[in-house]
Amino acid sequence: MKKINAFIILLVIFSLLPLTSIFGWNSHGLTLSYVLKNVQWLNQYNNITITPFTYKDDIKEKINPNFEIKYLDGAIGEKTTAYKILTTYADEPDWGLDSNLGLSKFQILMGDSQGYRHMFYKMGFIQIGENPNQIEFWFNMAKIARERNDYYWTFRFLARALHYMEDITQPYHGIPGPTFIVLSNIFKGIKALTIMCSNHHYALEDYQGYMVGIANKKYVETLEEYFMPLEVDDVKSIVWLGKYAASLNRERVKVLWPLEEKFFGPKVSGYKEEFHFNPSKLHLGEYNLDYQAEYDNAILYSLRYFNGFSRLLLEYTKKSLNL
Repeated sequence: MKKINAFIILLVIFSLLPLTSIFGWNSHGLTLSYVLKNVQWLNQYNNITITPFTYKDDIKEKINPNFEIKYLDGAIGEKTTAYKILTTYADEPDWGLDSNLGLSKFQILMGDSQGYRHMFYKMGFIQIGENPNQIEFWFNMAKIARERNDYYWTFRFLARALHYMEDITQPYHGIPGPTFIVLSNIFKGIKALTIMCSNHHYALEDYQGYMVGIANKKYVETLEEYFMPLEVDDVKSIVWLGKYAASLNRERVKVLWPLEEKFFGPKVSGYKEEFHFNPSKLHLGEYNLDYQAEYDNAILYSLRYFNGFSRLLLEYTKKSLNL
């Protein structure tokens, strides 16, 4: 009976997803840049030659046929650094890499193929989404590049793996909203619920991106702190690591949701129109600043895992690939 109930609840939640955000944290590259500041071993890779993409036959998974490789850190043959590669291309999976694909009959439940690749939902015996597998896939591509002594694509593929690793530490990336909220508002209709859950998701991303963008001291300190949730030797596998990260943050939506209602006001839980964070409203008193510190702390709880799991994947890669 518990399995049946879990299945029904999951179907209700998944019915919200086609219009919900599929992005994780806002500005992966900028946010990651603070984490990398004290990853000292990366400094030795400061003279990497930019090489052409020669891995088409090595990529065994489907990739958007219209996806174009861009070189934003210089031209082929020029020099770059590991730091620049990682911060430039940590956002690359959001540039259409996973769009326009037929991956699974279940991808419709997560909006499209990109949502299916970037999220991982679990309730009871049901698991849907490929996020942990994508972390592993791009890590393995980095391994192939390393075996060929191609440091440019080693770090560029690693940037993609980091993206998926970071995605799964965003609470709303693991579930669109608290189950009790979804079920208690189901009578309002799927469209209304979709807008409500999207509002909370977008509000968190927009606000987090703004705070990182202005280099808010608490956000910077959280990202620069040396923190790893596990020791490298405790990582059972890359897929296991992704699932473990998801399990730590998924329930945080129960904390974030009511705090967003307090901070942003009732409009964030509206179901008739989209709500997006407007930083100018902070200075006009429209947002309740009495709750800002409390909301910051709730976000920082999860952003610390962005830091920790990014750092852990880097250290795991360093050891595994002998970097």
